[in-house]
Amino acid sequence: MRAFELHHWLLLSFVTVIFGGVIWMAVLAVDSFRATYGGVAGAVTVEDCVYADTDDGPQWTCSGPFVSADGAVRIDAVKLMPRYGAPWDDGVTVTGRISSPSSGTLHTDGQTWKWATGFTVLLLGVGVYLLRSALRIERQVAPPPVDPELAAISERARAFLTEWDHVLAPSTPAAAAPPPVSAVDAPKRANLAVGKVLIGWLLLVLTIAGTVWHLMEWERRQVASLTGQALGTVTGARLGAEDRIEVAYPDTTGAEWRVRWKPVDPDSYREGGQVPVRYDPAQPYEVMPAYPEFFEIEPRGRTVLVELVLLPGYVLAWAWMWRLGRWLLGACRRGRPAEAWVLVAELHWGVEPTSFWLELRDADRIWYQRIVWDRRLVRRLAGDPAGGAQLPLSVELRRCPGLRRMYLVDVAGVGRLWPASTARARPPRNYELTPVELHLFGLAESTGRHLAILLALTVLAGGGWLLAGPATAAYLLALIGSYQLWGGGAPWRGFYTLRH
Repeated sequence: MRAFELHHWLLLSFVTVIFGGVIWMAVLAVDSFRATYGGVAGAVTVEDCVYADTDDGPQWTCSGPFVSADGAVRIDAVKLMPRYGAPWDDGVTVTGRISSPSSGTLHTDGQTWKWATGFTVLLLGVGVYLLRSALRIERQVAPPPVDPELAAISERARAFLTEWDHVLAPSTPAAAAPPPVSAVDAPKRANLAVGKVLIGWLLLVLTIAGTVWHLMEWERRQVASLTGQALGTVTGARLGAEDRIEVAYPDTTGAEWRVRWKPVDPDSYREGGQVPVRYDPAQPYEVMPAYPEFFEIEPRGRTVLVELVLLPGYVLAWAWMWRLGRWLLGACRRGRPAEAWVLVAELHWGVEPTSFWLELRDADRIWYQRIVWDRRLVRRLAGDPAGGAQLPLSVELRRCPGLRRMYLVDVAGVGRLWPASTARARPPRNYELTPVELHLFGLAESTGRHLAILLALTVLAGGGWLLAGPATAAYLLALIGSYQLWGGGAPWRGFYTLRH
């Protein structure tokens, strides 16, 4: 479990949601199959229809009392499956089958179990594949036993070849590599990577707060427009499967309007009872109960959508705050000397570098850790512009407190490198780590790519603006930047890191 990172936990959360969908679809498939082949035939008299705004457009779930064809089975409230694009009128009779006398669903389509089974198999396959990817453990290959006599012979052979290499070496001596600089004695200079990280985190928090404030202000304006007051009359109680009530109320012109709500306590509202309401005189259909705490009022679709959009921001802001706290506590600890190699990570299925890592060697142990970079640090660590790398680097490691290992890395003459991941004993499986070669970077990007990125960000910001104003547009852009910072880019990854 120590090798797990944030994306692993997010993947496991997604897998949990998928398996929840598998269970739901499997139950639906079994119930539909039982109803089609051996259920109870009958009809439902529509009593109530509930609106739902789905990805496929507006849909309605209707319900009402069920009576079997022979009159032997009666159920007070049964929902109709599937949903409908328009509501049924009250009193309409819909025929179908239920799976058992205690079922709560009337199946009007005998093919539901087929597509439900297909979705179950598909979701199960995706869930198993993702679960294996998240929990995959590399096999430990035990080294074969070595015969001491063969090892001694091999060592003498290598020593003999080394001596001949010296004999056949050219007369001009090669320039010796400079010894590594001590991490304690060499001067350190501050870098700006941590400043960029803090600014990115603050921008994310501020834009989240701005979006929440804008949403609250919008809801306040919606409630403030309900200036009209009336005394409604309950014209129907315990309607449908959700025990909703129907309330009729007059507006300022005397016209009667009707609305249906789900009370917290259905027994408190009988037919003929009265319910005080508030409505908008300009739009009388915009109505709320005067005491909404006694009803289960569904949030507006816009509110639900904004909250879903804010969810990844909440998770990322909390994770960043936790990481920053570990950094702060780790900076107070005493460092110990070690060596580090600079590595660049490339996805196995990609064509560009995506992040930068350090290979840390401490007390005969090797750790791999992603680092928050900026262009100045990469050039400094990679050496001269021709691509020669100064390896190894003499560093000091300061371990951040926590169950999973994480190091602050102080590099001689450079400054502090801030971790963008926990340290792991093995290289990441989905990346290929190679030494940094400066001459491979700094290539010019095509204009089409810049325009595509700009267009995508513009569409994203425009959609956020239309959804909940400029605060949401700024939040979505800050979320993209913060996610880049979380992965180690400051401010960009890939070829942008070494842009001249």
